[in-house]
Amino acid sequence: MLADTTIWAWLGVLAMGAGTVPPLWAWLSGSPETGESHARYYATLAGVTGVAALAYLAMALGLGTVATPGGDLPVARYLDWLITTPLLLLYLGLLARPSRGLLAGLIAVDVVIIAGGTAAVVTAGTLSWALFGVAATAYAALVYGLLVALPRSASAEGDRVRAVFGTLRNITVVLWTLYPVVWVLAPTGLGLLTASTEMLVFVYLDVVSKVGFVVVAVAGADALDGLGAGSGLDAAARDALDADEPGASLGDD
Repeated sequence: MLADTTIWAWLGVLAMGAGTVPPLWAWLSGSPETGESHARYYATLAGVTGVAALAYLAMALGLGTVATPGGDLPVARYLDWLITTPLLLLYLGLLARPSRGLLAGLIAVDVVIIAGGTAAVVTAGTLSWALFGVAATAYAALVYGLLVALPRSASAEGDRVRAVFGTLRNITVVLWTLYPVVWVLAPTGLGLLTASTEMLVFVYLDVVSKVGFVVVAVAGADALDGLGAGSGLDAAARDALDADEPGASLGDD
């Protein structure tokens, strides 16, 4: 079983490492049409898969697992999620351009989710399930933010930006929803999955939700050249625009 988890972890290293190449290549290549490097966008994407690759390397080498009253805690996995999930939200925010308060709020809720999940792993019994419930409730709030609040508070960018944002947002919501399901089925919850199967499923979800996100974002990088048309609007003006044009919410495409 240990050998199996190690194999899946090494596959995670390879997949995340490969996923780091496209944003770095696009960053270094720049945009031949506009001369813009879009450095912060590509750095954010490279950070997602780069950090995940390091986390999987640690797990492949058997580092960072701590025995707790609730079971073994793979510290590298939860540190990975604590860093990379806010980066994914940050990228969505860079596209949607909501107010800073809204983006900070979404990231704060995300941190509560990861912290709650971690606390649920290291505890046992009723307390563990209660902490899982806290994290699940926070996740419901995050989904609302991604599906409703973030698009409505965003400025009116072009169709291409809206399409890329909508695709990335949908990837995030659908795949992230599967993580708590795995948590419940895994040894952390009901114990219906073995540790090896849990690792396999998490590697698969991580690869699709991170490498898939990065690949789609890089493929839609032409949308970055269309950003900025509404950058002169402040948050209040954007809110007014959204109120006047409810059908123009980002991500509805």
